[in-house]
Amino acid sequence: MGLRTTFTAQVDAPTRKPFRQAVTALAFAIAMSAFSAPRADALDELCDMAKDNCRTRLLALIDAEKVGIDVAFWVMEDSRYYTRIIARKNAGVPVRVIMDARSSATYPLNQQAFDAFQNAGIPMMKKTSGGIMHMKMMLFAGQNTVEFGAANFSEFEMVPATPYVNYISNSAYYTDDPSIVNSFKTKFDDLWVSTSAYSVYANVTARTRTYPTFPISPDLNIPPGQSFATRLIKLENAETQKIDVAMYRITQQSHGDALIAAVRRGIPVRYIGETREYRLLSRLWVSWNMDRMYAAGVPMRVRAHEGLNHQKLVLLYGQGMSVFGSSNFTSPSDNSQQENNYFSKKSWMFLWFQDQFDRQWNNSSGNAETAPFVPLPPDKPVYKGIADAATGVATTGQKLVWYGGPWAHIYDIYFGTDPAATTRLAADQALGPSLTTTQNQSFTLPTLQPGTTYYWRIVSKTAALMEKSGPVSRFTTTGSEPPPPPPPTPSAATIVLSMSKTQPADIHGNWSMLTDASASGSAALRNPDAGQAKIAPALAAPTHYFERTFTASRGVAYRLWVRMKAQNNGFGNDSVHVQFTGSVDSLGSPAFVAGTTSSAEVLLQNGSSDPSISGWGWADPGWGAPGDNIYFDADGLHTVRVQQREDGAIIDQIVLSPDTYLSSPPGPRDNDTTTLPENDGSASPPPPPPPPPPPPPPPPPDPSTNPTIVLWTSQAPPSAIVGTAWQMLTDQSAAGGSGLWNPDGAKPKVAPALTSPVSYVEMGFNATAGVAYHLWVRLRAQNNGFSNDSMHVQFDDSVDSSGNPAMRFGSTSSAEVILQAGPSGTANQSWGWADNGWGVRGLDVYFATTGPHTLRIQQREDGPIVDQIVLSPNTYFTTPPGQRQNDTTILTPVPGS
Repeated sequence: MGLRTTFTAQVDAPTRKPFRQAVTALAFAIAMSAFSAPRADALDELCDMAKDNCRTRLLALIDAEKVGIDVAFWVMEDSRYYTRIIARKNAGVPVRVIMDARSSATYPLNQQAFDAFQNAGIPMMKKTSGGIMHMKMMLFAGQNTVEFGAANFSEFEMVPATPYVNYISNSAYYTDDPSIVNSFKTKFDDLWVSTSAYSVYANVTARTRTYPTFPISPDLNIPPGQSFATRLIKLENAETQKIDVAMYRITQQSHGDALIAAVRRGIPVRYIGETREYRLLSRLWVSWNMDRMYAAGVPMRVRAHEGLNHQKLVLLYGQGMSVFGSSNFTSPSDNSQQENNYFSKKSWMFLWFQDQFDRQWNNSSGNAETAPFVPLPPDKPVYKGIADAATGVATTGQKLVWYGGPWAHIYDIYFGTDPAATTRLAADQALGPSLTTTQNQSFTLPTLQPGTTYYWRIVSKTAALMEKSGPVSRFTTTGSEPPPPPPPTPSAATIVLSMSKTQPADIHGNWSMLTDASASGSAALRNPDAGQAKIAPALAAPTHYFERTFTASRGVAYRLWVRMKAQNNGFGNDSVHVQFTGSVDSLGSPAFVAGTTSSAEVLLQNGSSDPSISGWGWADPGWGAPGDNIYFDADGLHTVRVQQREDGAIIDQIVLSPDTYLSSPPGPRDNDTTTLPENDGSASPPPPPPPPPPPPPPPPPDPSTNPTIVLWTSQAPPSAIVGTAWQMLTDQSAAGGSGLWNPDGAKPKVAPALTSPVSYVEMGFNATAGVAYHLWVRLRAQNNGFSNDSMHVQFDDSVDSSGNPAMRFGSTSSAEVILQAGPSGTANQSWGWADNGWGVRGLDVYFATTGPHTLRIQQREDGPIVDQIVLSPNTYFTTPPGQRQNDTTILTPVPGS
């Protein structure tokens, strides 16, 4: 049936008339039996409250009714309705009302309607148990017509204050479709006589049925007794083309799950939500559901006009179905509250709702009806314990406690001895929100060191992974700090020069010997602070410098360390230029040579983020990063020269180490007490000659003759799945229509791999010995979570490039495959290809023998879904088969040869 134009004549101001006595139920029944003629002009229309006066049609139906009116509502604040209804009752038309007295606590104007109906002698029933009376319906027996939808009977719900700018987004449905009208007649009678959930409010003398009993239309869904969610989600799961949703409130997880699942199988979804509901404390699960849908890639907009998005609409394009009515995406609306919903395949209705949705989504009315949804961050976590600056804290049984607030659901815990608290101890802890103002989150700490100051902070994250960090807090444990381990004894090849042994003839300019009991030999060389400007680069012929000689070996990599301190611990007194005779870089080119401007610049401050320096410390030529190694072009005697960069520097020892201190300093950067014994290298044994080169290996097999191995996990037989952690998941976007899934159970990360895992999956393939294969896995993470995106992969006889066992069954060695592209990788988005490198290229896989092999997947984090595994010696050796995010690549399965 075609769409009729909505009647939009203006309504007079509400009037009040004297009440008259109601006709008896018997008269109502007689009138009902006498009325049997169908309407000449069939009525089947929707009214859009963004632009039309939808109240006019309803008041006209009230005024025209001559047989009987039944009304069920949650809110009736507009006196026009109950004044007109009472007028019809006073004219002899029987009226029945079903309401919910509990509503007046939230909507106090309802009481005026309750009192008016009661005083008019209208029979009234109230819902008294279970969910609320959330139905919004008027039934006109004489006109064989019903009106229902999402709109309450309030002053501004059916009429826009300003079209498209200030309105309540709803739609009212008027119909005389006999199957629908008769269904509401029967359902109203069912509620009227029900004693389990309804009781008398006023003026009821007999609880009897008024209408014949008709079958309920299968297109209607009238909870409770019929689950709204079960019916709708089954249809959403079957949708093959597109889903649109406009929803006032979403707190039930299963609805969000269904829309996320649709997106993951490639079905376009659009969602319009309500701005006010998103961060309403009394409905905090709305935020969680909207955030996680956003994180899963559901395109979302929210109400931008001045009114309210009160709509409850789902459009299923492949099925041509419109679902609308009074149910929100909530558990009470599912099967507790009294609701009215319509699952319609009327084509005109679908096109009407599609036009309405498209207009709101695209703002094609010329007004901002919707805006892109932008998720908000959580509140900053409020720390409850351990108290900041607490001392004497026990080393065991400690917990970090904080108030996460209503919007955070997952947390990162940063903890350690670093004052900036940059060490992440635990990531993505799913500790949930604070449902009350007194509900806190906590994390149990491991056993702590005595006498140690620890620093910690909490980073709260929403389901959309929006973050808010708390401040850095600290506490100190009881007891004495354990002494640091003694520095390693330098090897005979490590050169150690103590400045106390420098000859006066080798000291020039402003440099002089300073007596200092804390220095090696109780003396050091200093260049007093005279306020001179920094010298950079080094001078080819300096005035202020000193020199020492030493013996070094040609072609050996030495790491330079200088033990120094700055006068007054000042940043303007903490650096020198260091140069050598005969020094070269790793390629043999001259570097840091005395008599040039090239130098190793040694600064005590550890990079630009180091807040302070204190006392003696060891520094190298790197500033916040490792410095370059020093090489020499010949064996024998060499000279080191130290010249001024900034005045005020005090130098104690210079170390050149090819082994003991090649990767770490002899002592700390601040407040060091480490001094080493003098060794100018003259007694050091020469380095051993390099070993003879090994014989050339046999040429490797030609990778071009070996195919790329492609395994579909959908082809794994049931016997390949061991234990209960892994299961097959139907997913039309996966290779073969399904993938292997290890459902998220909030279990801790398993690292390293287990030698004897309880649950795992194995698949067979053929490979060639000695060929380098690169491993790629196509996977996605449940809820796109960083804590659901990794696994361990092992093999039965895999080896590394040297032929040593690697990544094998029965060991803790594995190929760790993580979907996130390194620690700075952006949020996971659906399917993606990853190898066993995290932000870098992973190591290749080799096999010791040619022939059949077995691959094993075991848990690292729960929550990943895997559909394809690739081992490629050629085509995908350097590049992945597809994208890291939102990938759609399906390869042909090839088990190898």
